[in-house]
Amino acid sequence: MKSLWEILTNPDLRGPRWLRIPKRLISIRASILLVYLLVVGGGFYAIMSTLTQEIQPRYLESMEESLVDTANILAALLEHSAEKSGFSADTIEQIFERAYERRFDAKIYSLRKDSVDLEIYLTDATGTVLFDSSNRENRGMDFSRWRDVLLTLRGEFGARASWTERNGKNALVLYVAAPVRINGSIQGVVTVGKPTSYVNELIARAESRFEYYIVAAGVAVLLLGALLSVWLTQPIKRLIAYANDLRDGKKAEYPRLFGIEANELGRAFEEMRHALEGKQYVESYVQSLTHQLKSPISGISGAAELLEGEMEDAERVKFLMNVRRESDRLQRIVDRMLELASVESRRGLEKVETIDLELLASDVLEAHESRLAQEGLEYRLIVEGKTEIRGERFLVRQAMGNVLQNAIDFSPAGSCIRIIVQGRGTRCEFVVEDQGPGIPDYALSKVTERFYSLVRPKSGEKSSGVGLSFVREIMLLHDGQLLVENLETGGVRARLCFLV
Repeated sequence: MKSLWEILTNPDLRGPRWLRIPKRLISIRASILLVYLLVVGGGFYAIMSTLTQEIQPRYLESMEESLVDTANILAALLEHSAEKSGFSADTIEQIFERAYERRFDAKIYSLRKDSVDLEIYLTDATGTVLFDSSNRENRGMDFSRWRDVLLTLRGEFGARASWTERNGKNALVLYVAAPVRINGSIQGVVTVGKPTSYVNELIARAESRFEYYIVAAGVAVLLLGALLSVWLTQPIKRLIAYANDLRDGKKAEYPRLFGIEANELGRAFEEMRHALEGKQYVESYVQSLTHQLKSPISGISGAAELLEGEMEDAERVKFLMNVRRESDRLQRIVDRMLELASVESRRGLEKVETIDLELLASDVLEAHESRLAQEGLEYRLIVEGKTEIRGERFLVRQAMGNVLQNAIDFSPAGSCIRIIVQGRGTRCEFVVEDQGPGIPDYALSKVTERFYSLVRPKSGEKSSGVGLSFVREIMLLHDGQLLVENLETGGVRARLCFLV
């Protein structure tokens, strides 16, 4: 047996064109909602439609049941009267004349009634009318062919429903008959009739209320279906958003999922991601490290070869200094790579606390004050707005220090470095502006890449190329941004943008 989804999506099974659903255009959420509406909505409609159609018959059945009681009570009354004074319509005729004269105010729930609308007619054993409360002109007429009289005279249950004119309008009247037995034989038939006008009013009101409930229940079914589809597809949506964040290079946290199947899917996805990331990271790490180590290793190897031969002491000292310098460079590269690896391997922050960037900036400047003086540089600290953020103090300090160190390396002697700490709405920024040569246009998009470095104008050497990459990883952990841009007046502006 084919499933509903197979029928809807299989071109050989899905039937009419209007019922066909293109696979590529419909989402899982829409599919769930559609199937839910077809199954639950269809069943709900069938039940509600059946219940609506059953309202009128149930009211009429109740009305007919009460007429059966009334007819039999009147038949018993006539039988009792006949034992004393013979079979006659006089007594019942007087009772109904007085009943029709009565006026009252009866409130039956939402219905008001002020007069008796019950009808009665009495026939003899031949079906001839002896009394008719609704029309005296019917006396003497032959009612033996009416279904209620005919069946009752045969000893069966007699009843009928006929359209008659009441107050200038056609009205459906229910008639129920009961036999009048005298000395064990049927001597007559008493029929009780009642127009359905009042009942129709009750039915109309009941149907109106029922329609309201149907609409309310239908809306509830739609909302429940929408919520159900959202609830079932939310884990997939979260995993998609998580995958997109990872694709865009963001430090995304593993989403919170519910349900056994969703968690199993999430765990499998996460394990696959770690396996792929680990493999790619090792490959990239080895390639980058190999590339960076080539230069200092070549320098050390060349100096070692020359030192094996005879040379002047001054030349020997020069080459030994070269070996030491390249060895120090190797050490810096290894240390920086370890720092970067420790940050890149993190999935989130560890010791989160409230940090005042103004105080932290002052601390960083104090740590670099001797270097600033040594390079003949001035600095100016500007603070604007609220400067508190939530983050990991050690990492934020490292990021601020690296950005400031870059500015010192590229600033000419006698220039001024501006450090700006400013709070703007939901953002707080640490900005460093220098008056150096700026960054070439071709390098602007590469300066945050691992191992990419520009020549320092003072020393003519390159750095490890890990500093800004390290800063970028720290900012991603804090859901922030590292923005580097050239100033129109010359120099570079580096911005650490944090969310408050």
